[in-house]
Amino acid sequence: MQWSTKGFSARQRTIFGVIAIVAAVFVVLSALRFTGLIICLIILPLALFMLYSRPDASEQKTLKSSISLSADDIEDVVEEYEHFAHSPEAEAIADRTLHRPALLDPECEDPAIEKFHYELSTAKRFVRRLDARLAKPNMETSEIEQLLKITDQRAFDLKESWLAARRSALALGPKYDPNSRD
Repeated sequence: MQWSTKGFSARQRTIFGVIAIVAAVFVVLSALRFTGLIICLIILPLALFMLYSRPDASEQKTLKSSISLSADDIEDVVEEYEHFAHSPEAEAIADRTLHRPALLDPECEDPAIEKFHYELSTAKRFVRRLDARLAKPNMETSEIEQLLKITDQRAFDLKESWLAARRSALALGPKYDPNSRD
């Protein structure tokens, strides 16, 4: 059986650690008296150092870099759309005018295209706010893990939405007329 402190906050873990150290000091002093005092004077600073050092700092750094990678995935899709929408290259112009003109219309009533534009706008807003969230001091590892889950899910949803919107826009084809819905 493995004991885990996963459900505890950093403050609760620190309090538990201090209580455990005090209890251990009491037991050692009562059992060994003067020898116990010498042992406690040697071990106590080490125990306090271990308690207050941040063993999950490297884990937090790894989680934050994973969040950055997921944010990069979101930004890649945003860049793909921006390239599609604004690139002067002949291939992009042909794609947005001949093959997928509906994809440029944020008011398009096709569910896949509508969903993509919604996902795109929320993903842009999310990425803009992400650095501020990560800069929060004393952020718990569990909070960073939750933020990573959210970022991964947003990246996945945006990518899937982008692919579905491209398929739908291609199906609508060059005959799509944004003025026909009036």
